[in-house]
Amino acid sequence: MKSVALLGGADTTRGAVKDSTADEIWTANWSYLYDYVPRIDRLFEMHPIWVYGDTDKDEWIKPARHWKWLQAGEKGYPIYMLMDRPEVPSCVRYPIEDITLDVFGTRLLRGDEPSDFYSSSADYMLAMAIYEGFDKIELYGIEMGSSTEYRYQREGAAYFIGVATGRGITVQRQTNSIVMKNKKYGYEGGQMIFRQDLEAMFRYWTKVRRDRFAKMSNLEGRLQAMHAEGKSQEELHELATKCGEARDLSAKADGWVDCLTYQIKEVDLEEPEMALTNPFEMITAVS
Repeated sequence: MKSVALLGGADTTRGAVKDSTADEIWTANWSYLYDYVPRIDRLFEMHPIWVYGDTDKDEWIKPARHWKWLQAGEKGYPIYMLMDRPEVPSCVRYPIEDITLDVFGTRLLRGDEPSDFYSSSADYMLAMAIYEGFDKIELYGIEMGSSTEYRYQREGAAYFIGVATGRGITVQRQTNSIVMKNKKYGYEGGQMIFRQDLEAMFRYWTKVRRDRFAKMSNLEGRLQAMHAEGKSQEELHELATKCGEARDLSAKADGWVDCLTYQIKEVDLEEPEMALTNPFEMITAVS
């Protein structure tokens, strides 16, 4: 059985790759910098890194260093890129046409036109593993967490995982992976409350929370200023009481928003996070 481990950077599942016995390990971008990567058999750089690397902006320092590294001699493994880059000795042009024809063919239509869908570097790795006929694909550090900008990329990963399993390829996720972890529609969970009602309540309590937090912050600021001005204990006590009441109201609004967020995710058959907002941490951060 020919197997490949696809390695991303999500810290919840990437560490398990150390126990993998896969024939190959594929990863992306500048993963060579990190000690959780046991080895690299293929590297994927599916960004126009030469554009990023040629800028002198401070925020692009890592891509700039990465671009220099790519050009600094053979690496001992292929580096798949969007196009041939002669200045990168290990560069191999990603065979997008052949892979797209194999994975999508003319079966995914938008209107009457054939289409394809790649939303991340993980998609390109999955597609190549399917194209090359691996028997098993292991996923590590590929999560597209819901609290990050990568959530939209889950759609692509789910598609390619479906294609792989449909072709008889075993796809192994880690037990704590959030990829394709949602509940079975109709069999698990329920939709007794209309999502639109929850959304309306969420918008209302989000506004209430914002207003209450602003009022609370204003009172906290006034109280600090009165302390600095040496106001009387009576005046300080009166304002401190109002601050306490404002904190209570703000905390209740936070609770409503947390509960509604949970309910909306439950209706969407997602796995809700149990972490709740601590309004006093928010106060501390602001003050």
